[in-house]
Amino acid sequence: MRQFEAGLPRLNRLARYYEGRHDVLLRTRLPGLPNNRLVHAFPRYIAQVSAAYLMGGPVRVEGPEGTERLRALLRRGAAGDADATLAVHQSVYGRAVSLCYEDAQGAPMVCALDPRTAFVACADTVDHRPLFGVYLRNGPAGREITVYTDAAAITWGPKGETRSSPHPFRCVPMAEYLSGGDGHGDFEDVLALVDAYDVLECDRVNDRQQFSDALLVLTGVMGVTAREGDPMGAMERLRQEKTLALPDSDAKAEWLVKNPSERDIEVLRAALAEDIHKFSLTPDFSDERFAGNASGIAIKYKLFNFDNRIKLKERHFAAGLRERARALCGWMRTREGIELDADALTFRLTRTLPVNEGERARTIAALAGVVPAETLRYHSPLQENPDLERTTDG
Repeated sequence: MRQFEAGLPRLNRLARYYEGRHDVLLRTRLPGLPNNRLVHAFPRYIAQVSAAYLMGGPVRVEGPEGTERLRALLRRGAAGDADATLAVHQSVYGRAVSLCYEDAQGAPMVCALDPRTAFVACADTVDHRPLFGVYLRNGPAGREITVYTDAAAITWGPKGETRSSPHPFRCVPMAEYLSGGDGHGDFEDVLALVDAYDVLECDRVNDRQQFSDALLVLTGVMGVTAREGDPMGAMERLRQEKTLALPDSDAKAEWLVKNPSERDIEVLRAALAEDIHKFSLTPDFSDERFAGNASGIAIKYKLFNFDNRIKLKERHFAAGLRERARALCGWMRTREGIELDADALTFRLTRTLPVNEGERARTIAALAGVVPAETLRYHSPLQENPDLERTTDG
């Protein structure tokens, strides 16, 4: 618990940036000076692009006999909605946590827990076997702690009272989904660049606002005085009449304006934005390099680093899915007597990339007679559900 709570400030900071509450909102300036505090949603962009690319479609589960029943339980237990939330949590916090539980009807359900309130404790051996999961809840009476073991859920109330209830999952029903081995959030390493971008844009607008009114410089004039009996002040009369009487030919009046170096500021802004995308390995899809006439292979080259990062996230996400499936298989064994080995399951995550359908169709036609027809049908752009087609064909 002490080790977990020591990392909460980091998780809270990542949550703040994802929600748009950046450090620049705390910026102060001297009274009277403009203090625009502009927030740029790079963290939300990076997290949502990564999560959407990882979870382009529902997770497909394939395996031996009994897998269809598991798929039905996942649909009934709202696993698809939980997976979408878990993918976002994995991108934001570097880790996500899911929990399997039974609802009022005794059916297994899946939910995503806030990583700031839950964690899984693993053995310090090479296999990192899950030992138990911990879930924290802050209620009106105080904090409540629930520990999930492989046999029961044990709850400690705010006053020290304890209650225990067995569960049918036969393993720890809580699973963790890391984002790489270090558990870093997808935008965590570029937070300093995001802060610099925010400050640059704030100063840019502040300068515009501060120097939008030019200063009138009077040379050889002691000052602007009001006429005797004039109800308006001297400066208000000057503002309305737009005329100024100078005492002699040596006196002059001119405007003092600031010439901002917009070109230099724009170069720095573009460099910061490019570094944010570069070091977070997240492409800028508004870039001209992602033009609509680019070929499929050209787009894949541009997404090479991003795709490799998502592949690493997918491997860790699949490990969490397997732990979750292990709990559901335990429920099937306990409640329904169905034996299904979670280690025999395969989890497939779908990417969301623009595809050149014509090029794909030509490739499939060229492979006819070389590759089995079932494989070609599976990769056909016209078939969304190859399993259904195989069933229909008999």
